[in-house]
Amino acid sequence: MLKELSLVLCAFLLFSSVLAGDANDDMDSYVVEQTTNIKNESTKDDESESTLSLASIDVSGIDGELKKKIVLHMPVTIPECTADRAEVKQFFTAVKKNIRKAMRALGYYDAQLTSGGSVVDNCWKLRLKIKPGTQTKVTSILTQVIGEGKNEKLFTDILKKPPYSKGDVLNHQKYTDFKAQLSEAAQTLGYYDATFEQHSIKVDPLAYRASIVLILNTGKRYRYGDITVDQKLLSEKAMAKYILLKKGNFFNAEDLINQQQLLQRSGYFSLIKVDVLNEEAKDYQLPVVITLTPKKRNAYKFKVGYGSDTGARIAAEMNRRYLGKSGKQFKIKAQYAEKLPEFSIQLLNPRNNPDDNSLIYHIDLKKDSNNDIDSHSLSIGATLVRKFENGWVRRASLNAIKDRISVDGENETDAQLLMFSVGLEKIMADSLLYPKNGWRLKLSLDSAFKTVLSNQDVIRLEAQAKGIKKLGSGRVLSRINLGTSRVSDFNRLPKNLRFFAGGNTSVRGYAFEGLGERNKNNKLIGGKHLLDLSLEYQHPINDSWSAAVFVDAGNAFNNWNSADLKIGTGLGVRWRSPVGPVRIDVGFPKDNFSDPRLHLSVGSDL
Repeated sequence: MLKELSLVLCAFLLFSSVLAGDANDDMDSYVVEQTTNIKNESTKDDESESTLSLASIDVSGIDGELKKKIVLHMPVTIPECTADRAEVKQFFTAVKKNIRKAMRALGYYDAQLTSGGSVVDNCWKLRLKIKPGTQTKVTSILTQVIGEGKNEKLFTDILKKPPYSKGDVLNHQKYTDFKAQLSEAAQTLGYYDATFEQHSIKVDPLAYRASIVLILNTGKRYRYGDITVDQKLLSEKAMAKYILLKKGNFFNAEDLINQQQLLQRSGYFSLIKVDVLNEEAKDYQLPVVITLTPKKRNAYKFKVGYGSDTGARIAAEMNRRYLGKSGKQFKIKAQYAEKLPEFSIQLLNPRNNPDDNSLIYHIDLKKDSNNDIDSHSLSIGATLVRKFENGWVRRASLNAIKDRISVDGENETDAQLLMFSVGLEKIMADSLLYPKNGWRLKLSLDSAFKTVLSNQDVIRLEAQAKGIKKLGSGRVLSRINLGTSRVSDFNRLPKNLRFFAGGNTSVRGYAFEGLGERNKNNKLIGGKHLLDLSLEYQHPINDSWSAAVFVDAGNAFNNWNSADLKIGTGLGVRWRSPVGPVRIDVGFPKDNFSDPRLHLSVGSDL
């Protein structure tokens, strides 16, 4: 009987201790072990980090960024208030499992975890205390690429920036990211059989040391196989100009991107698919199929607008995207504007490497009735456009020009020129539409000679430079235009070859082409030379609007020694519209400050 009584008493005491766990806030003895030591001699690759919500659990022992990384990102569901003890135990088991992974990933291989909890106001209040311990540091690292591609620049550039230096804290994510970089590089270059011969993180938990080994064997590099183009729009000869991929060349994923972009820029196709048939690879050659769907043959555009320089305008354009199977393109454009109506026809003939090299034939009819000069001009010619890898664009053209000029109150004159022109232009910017930093440089030379089908000698040079520089939260914009010419008969010089200043893109506060030399009848006739300067600061008001303050100076004149630069100052606002920057300025001319002028314009700041 005494024996049975002793057994009952032991059972009662054990049951009492369990009940005391609720009241005395001590769960460790039966929910999980009191202390868990995290120690592993070796782990291969990374164990991913997790997330945990802290809505009803108190976590102590760590804080700051470490707490966020260890605790806030652990995918464990918090038990409900009414959860039984088995659910709480299961919760802590999952939490500790995830914390082990997260701590190791950050180099903590000697952490201690203590857990507990109690029921307060009919709801579980859980506790988790973490002692991180000492972080493991990297004492040796070996990263290497072997095989056929070991000397590829993409690989060598990656190896120059290893994930760790000796003495760095072990962080598994750096290892994972570096390994992914090598794998991605192998895929990009066509080393599809690349494998990691060795990849490990070896840890000595007692010495808090880790050694890293990561060796990639590239295997053999694949080449392009047959290139099949599925399209019926262009002839084989015309289509060949737009195919960059060549059978037998080494594979490179960037080639596929460049190929697709070139076809998009051609303007012929609405749908472009470039497929690499990996499953059909044979003898390390990858077949490629390019499938092209043509755009509609004709495209039409209609525009209505207003500019303070040109007045109201309406324009219509018809673009015939392809003529037959040759790839030639045809464009007709007509614009009616208060001061500058024009009509033009263009025939574009793509040459070899058409994205960088094209020949444009054109006919242009223009009427310019701004200010005191009326000009009617006809130009027929051709322009060869060449884009270079360094970003420069060269335009060389030959134009036959017939121009009739009349100045108020004077006899009409005419110009007949065979004009050779060449221009260079380059733009460098972090964004073409809304640059924070960038510049543009444009140089041009026009020439005609009496000895070559012209009724006068003309040599004209112009240089334009613009710059944008971020300053604080705003931008500083600067501009300088320089021009000079030498002509045998200025009175017969076409208006578009004379220099003028004033207007939206020149000296604000003055009318468009309102500055220049005047004749004996005080009529504006332009000048042989030009100097035009501008400095502007823009400060953001919000994401869409900015305020601007500016000062401009410039004029067109016939003698550098007697140049009379006019100055305009003012204020404006800028709107980042969906179609580009919209500028609204009020400019005040220095010589008549009480007569400000409104300037409206749209377009890139460069």
